[in-house]
Amino acid sequence: MNTSMISSRQSKESPIDERYRLMLLNQYLKNIKEVPVAYGGSKWIFSCPFCSYLGRSEAKRNERKAALLWNDLQNSWVFSCAKKGSPQCSGGGKTLEGFLSALDVELAENYRMERWHSGTTGQGHNCRAPVCLVGVTTGS
Repeated sequence: MNTSMISSRQSKESPIDERYRLMLLNQYLKNIKEVPVAYGGSKWIFSCPFCSYLGRSEAKRNERKAALLWNDLQNSWVFSCAKKGSPQCSGGGKTLEGFLSALDVELAENYRMERWHSGTTGQGHNCRAPVCLVGVTTGS
């Protein structure tokens, strides 16, 4: 996958986020196209993994209605679907963690665990703690 159009804004992407974004693009998403955006970076558009199967024809099923967009405020990739044809893709954008959770629960838990090990989950971060650690306290 070509990542040459990553802007300096998107260069804030963590190595963990980059690894999971590339995994999504290479293994989970279909009909992907990288598109330049106005601020100099790029976004990826693709067939929505949640609602594209609802199309009445092959052409409708292959429409690129979903996207991964860089969000500077969240310092993360955000999933958005213009069609919003299923509960998983309606209700606004999802963070990378939310998108992973809707797509593959085990993959999302692995992502949260890696983020937890790097100290980037919980309050003040855009990723919750791994499910297996919720409620676990460390202390004296």
